[in-house]
Amino acid sequence: MHQAAWVIVSNRFSGKGRASARSAKLREMLEALSHQVAEINEETLEESQSSLREAFSTHSPRGVLIVGGDGLVNSVVTLLYESQKKVPVVVVPEGTGNDFSRTCGTFSLSDSEIVDLIITREPERLDLLLINGRPCVEIAATGFDANVNRRANALKWMRGKTKYVIAMIQELSQLKPTRYRMSLDGTEETFDAIFVAIANSASYGGGMRISPDSLPDDGVVEIAVLQPVGRFELLRVFPRVFSGTHVNHPKFRRYSGMKGRLEAQTSVFADGEDFGILPIDFEVLPKALSVWRMK
Repeated sequence: MHQAAWVIVSNRFSGKGRASARSAKLREMLEALSHQVAEINEETLEESQSSLREAFSTHSPRGVLIVGGDGLVNSVVTLLYESQKKVPVVVVPEGTGNDFSRTCGTFSLSDSEIVDLIITREPERLDLLLINGRPCVEIAATGFDANVNRRANALKWMRGKTKYVIAMIQELSQLKPTRYRMSLDGTEETFDAIFVAIANSASYGGGMRISPDSLPDDGVVEIAVLQPVGRFELLRVFPRVFSGTHVNHPKFRRYSGMKGRLEAQTSVFADGEDFGILPIDFEVLPKALSVWRMK
């Protein structure tokens, strides 16, 4: 494989086989244009990462097409970060939430539009969020949001934002605030909150715009905080998260910064993946990720 080759990564069972079919179609389209392509189609994220690591050890691809959801994106980006590879990526959405593809503007693109994008345009540089040294491209959620994410991941038979809405309703019965201590760019604050989300981009959970003003290339992260509210109030305000108008609620607060630490007795999910328990140290790495993006 020469330097201009492409690598397509997908999970065999993602989207009930849709990712595999789409991966094969993209390979066919690129090869029809005389591009050499390596296709990685494994059963697990770990196997995909292992095969991609092997490909990187012997080849220098022009770019990686990630056909899947945010979990696969996180796995590929983590490998790029750890190996210090500067290979650009493009996201082809075939997962559950597909939020990073929304950020990159590739969520609704056809296969031919994806191919045209990577062949005719140059990739852009986006920020990368580190959570305890691990990359995150979208949002790290803690507290109530992390619990909802855990429930949603267990709903294997559902896709998209519906599973997150159902998981949220199920989690409401156990709603209670958590005591947080946050250090952000040297300033410390202690508060009670339903959740704290560290946002490198606007949405998670299939299009829930928890931090609608967050940009993936501005060199800072936004901290979205919901102060204590009751179950019925949370249920009343929740639908507004899809338009981003929840930020006008009097119990919603926002911070921004480059580096900090969050302490609490709760867990954290980043890009929909379990990142363990707090405390966590976080920081933004400006322009650390190369991505094809459609604005």
